[in-house]
Amino acid sequence: MLFVKAAKVLALGVVMLPIAGCAIGTGIIFAALIRGIAYAPDLEETLFNYTTLGFAFVESFAFLLFGVAAIIYIF
Repeated sequence: MLFVKAAKVLALGVVMLPIAGCAIGTGIIFAALIRGIAYAPDLEETLFNYTTLGFAFVESFAFLLFGVAAIIYIF
């Protein structure tokens, strides 16, 4: 039984690694927003809408990872 618990802890650690990728992706998305607004200030609203959509996709992946972690922990 101890082996199963150790395997779950390792699996949870591996599942949480892509969260760092989500954080990096969010930073890249908003850095691109700032750069895009600097180049074309008149397109600020459109760029913000696209950025919000991209942020939602990245965060949905992060929430999916939390769901997988919960499934691993429960079973």
